[in-house]
Amino acid sequence: MKSNKKILVIRFCAIGDVVMSSIIPSAIKQKHPECEIHFLTNKVIAGMLKNCPHIDKIIPFEGGIIKTVIELFKERYDAILCLNYTLKGYLISFLSFPKKIIFKTFKGISWVENYFNTAKKVFSDLERPERLYLINKNKKTEQKVLDKLKNYKRPYILINPGKLVNQPREGRVWNIEKWKKLSGNLLNIYGGTIFVNGSLAERDYHLALADNNVIVLSGLNNLKETCALISHCDLIISGDSGPVHIASAYNKKTISILGSTSPDKIKPYGKNGYCVEPKTNCRYCWKKKCKFLKKDGYAPCIESIEAEDVLNLIEEKNLLETARIKC
Repeated sequence: MKSNKKILVIRFCAIGDVVMSSIIPSAIKQKHPECEIHFLTNKVIAGMLKNCPHIDKIIPFEGGIIKTVIELFKERYDAILCLNYTLKGYLISFLSFPKKIIFKTFKGISWVENYFNTAKKVFSDLERPERLYLINKNKKTEQKVLDKLKNYKRPYILINPGKLVNQPREGRVWNIEKWKKLSGNLLNIYGGTIFVNGSLAERDYHLALADNNVIVLSGLNNLKETCALISHCDLIISGDSGPVHIASAYNKKTISILGSTSPDKIKPYGKNGYCVEPKTNCRYCWKKKCKFLKKDGYAPCIESIEAEDVLNLIEEKNLLETARIKC
């Protein structure tokens, strides 16, 4: 496709997938800066993508397909890259009448590679960026987060424990007692402050971690504030969820604790992304329900990971080498 073209990327959810798909505008702009890139996503996520330097226009989807199609039709897109295999995605793509519609390819190992290879169907000369990109532009949000942080000691470590109940995949949730042990060990070794991140629905679950220098912020920050907080942390530790990919887009040192999902597919992208992998033969099944799960328990894949495994990785890779170590 010739240059000076207008491209629309469609990816409605989830947060991690939207962040990973931001490699598309980055790859195109890297090689064809004259292109105009638009991005259609859910209204809640749209604010986060305003921090992507390679997207020219964010289009928040508020649930009205007809209204959205009318707006998109006026843009006269040269190509729409539809990354959602849903009826909504199909309807919007076709009814916007672009010159070309391209659907997500599965030609690649990781999901980031799949998104990148989808973009290569538009421009075959693209080169894969070394990292994802988000930056903070909202000065009010930035200052609000900085005002909070100045009351706490560095290093700043953010953990995202998730929640056992109503979790999309049972093998994504690490034992809350192991999160507690990890937090205690991190503070004993490195000092500083641990921030616990999550949704309001997870807050009661996360409050079990509250302690001296362990600050539970779950449900207290909106998505923009969470992004700003992540951008100022020294290390992010999470299960397989959105914050781990947000962290990689800020080029932060990031550890993902995995159970039923594979690092080949969803490892944090970039040179600062690491994974702690389970030791069981049943790992990486990708199933939402674990047939080995005991009542009120945790999936054996992720349960096989110990706090010491995470600590060993931090020490091996010197992920907190600038931290104040207690003697």
